[in-house]
Amino acid sequence: SKTPAGQTSKPDNTGPTATAPSLPTKKPVTEIDLTQLSGLSKEKLDIFVSYDTKDFSDPATVAALEQSTYLLSNPGTGSNDIYMSFLLHYSDVNSRVEKLLDIAKNKNIKFTFYVSSMYLNEEANVETLKRIYNEGHTIGSRGDKSIDQLSVSAEALRDSLLDMEKKLKSIVGEGAHIKFYSPDNISERNARLATLMGYTVTFKLCNFVTDSGSRDQTYNGVLFQSSEISDKLVTQVSSYVDWAMSQGYTFKGFKGE
Repeated sequence: SKTPAGQTSKPDNTGPTATAPSLPTKKPVTEIDLTQLSGLSKEKLDIFVSYDTKDFSDPATVAALEQSTYLLSNPGTGSNDIYMSFLLHYSDVNSRVEKLLDIAKNKNIKFTFYVSSMYLNEEANVETLKRIYNEGHTIGSRGDKSIDQLSVSAEALRDSLLDMEKKLKSIVGEGAHIKFYSPDNISERNARLATLMGYTVTFKLCNFVTDSGSRDQTYNGVLFQSSEISDKLVTQVSSYVDWAMSQGYTFKGFKGE
């Protein structure tokens, strides 16, 4: 079933350590009926966002995602939740990722980290991945960036996502499951395939760049995403977290069933 932007089940409201609302996801499966993808477009969707409606600006995009499970905005009820995510591709960010993890640990909050296949397969990232997982943060998939995820066959895309799942298990343990998929680009076919595999496709409503610039964009359920993890960004995140928590917000990582 579709999870449209801004419509998810109620989050719990037990304070800073509460987990994010459960979403209609399940463990990715190998045997899915690929005939369900027949006729679906492989063209890149326009994912420009309207900040007024907190939904996609293009009605065609909304229609194309009708049969997919996705998140763009996740406003809760009776809570003040912020979801911050970071994109990981190269190992040179690890020292700064460790600083983000220190912030999270000191503040008792959670983040989401989306990893590419390149990041997963680089030995230098193993200890950072273990720490992310062991400290309760969410690990999502950016997919295999060495292939064109829009144009490859459904079988190839499915297999690449499953390979990432297997790799993560080999690093952090068999209990790990990747449940969230946030590629650079998405098509109607790929969104539906991800849903059939049990993933929730996630989009960013806002880029997080600076503390002051993000305060006006803050509301209950906002999804921030950062693609460049610099020393300056870490400083901005730390300052923003302090401000947001002083305003009564909590920081959560996505959790699926």
